[in-house]
Amino acid sequence: MYVRDARNRDEAWLLDHIEAMGLDETAFRSRDYVIAADEESNTRAGFGRIRIHARDGEEVCELTSIGVLDGWEHQGVGAHVVERLIDSAEAEDFDHVYALTSSHEYLAQFGFEAASPGELPEVLQDRLESKTESLDPEAVPM
Repeated sequence: MYVRDARNRDEAWLLDHIEAMGLDETAFRSRDYVIAADEESNTRAGFGRIRIHARDGEEVCELTSIGVLDGWEHQGVGAHVVERLIDSAEAEDFDHVYALTSSHEYLAQFGFEAASPGELPEVLQDRLESKTESLDPEAVPM
């Protein structure tokens, strides 16, 4: 398994799978995504993105829209994607990386810790409210 940056030609594939999985496509830009693929067959197996929120001169990094395709579960695909996204956030000098998800137990394996909504930067407080209303009612901040 390897993880690469998404390319323009991946855009339709990403949008199809994001929609099919009911994931967040807000502010979609294919260049923000990474794609996990099988080394031998080059078959795409999963994806995820970093979304940078900028407000009042402050930038906040969020992991979002992480998906693993059917048949690829429990093979480390999600772990490869999350690790790549965390590495990318570190390379961009983010000290904190947030996620708003109902899959909080999964992300805890990577060092994510629960946060109260009041601890979040304001832009993520707004995003959490929007996300729980429309996409993931069980989302919690990490």
